[in-house]
Amino acid sequence: MKSTELVSRKDAATPRGVGVMCEFYAERAENAELWDVEGCRFIGFAAGIAVYNTGHRHPKVIAAVRAQLDRCTHTCY
Repeated sequence: MKSTELVSRKDAATPRGVGVMCEFYAERAENAELWDVEGCRFIGFAAGIAVYNTGHRHPKVIAAVRAQLDRCTHTCY
């Protein structure tokens, strides 16, 4: 299972104090839906910043990100 491998990698690299809200690993998302690395589909009722307003991968947001990447990217963590 891909998820089991990813849990092992996350546990080895992430401090225990960092919280994770879900037990799956998203592979892709579109509008209000997400698909995990196992192929399961989820409806996102708890979204990240701006996703509630636009959905995942909104065409206008993607275009703005691409335009910014053509100019420069931020170099600090």
